[in-house]
Amino acid sequence: MKNSCNSCSSCSKFPLWVVVPFLAILAIIFVANSVNAYAETQVTITVYASSPNCVDNETCYSPSELTTLAGSNVTWLNDSATIHTITSGNPLDGPDGTFDSSIIMSGDTFSHTFTEAGNYQYYCTIHPWMTGTVIVG
Repeated sequence: MKNSCNSCSSCSKFPLWVVVPFLAILAIIFVANSVNAYAETQVTITVYASSPNCVDNETCYSPSELTTLAGSNVTWLNDSATIHTITSGNPLDGPDGTFDSSIIMSGDTFSHTFTEAGNYQYYCTIHPWMTGTVIVG
């Protein structure tokens, strides 16, 4: 008797060796896209940051709002030609003591590891119009 799969519900039109790698690739893409929302852990102090006009275009920091996970290390890179600080808090209330870079020279970096969930505001004490937020989930 000839083996036919036309009416067999346990047979597939695609062999298992095609289906399994395809599903594995889909799973990798899904996980990569899920993690990618939290992958960006660098903030750049832009070349426009020293000008108060950077607030209007949200170009003081890139990005000005960063979302990441608890345990993530965030690094700020000073791409500007002038000195800056990365100080937790806001210009109205002042520093809150969570982190402070002190002076960051042009081309230098500052890093901080966020261990607890929350919204962390920061600003430059030299150029107080420069504000940003790190959202830790």
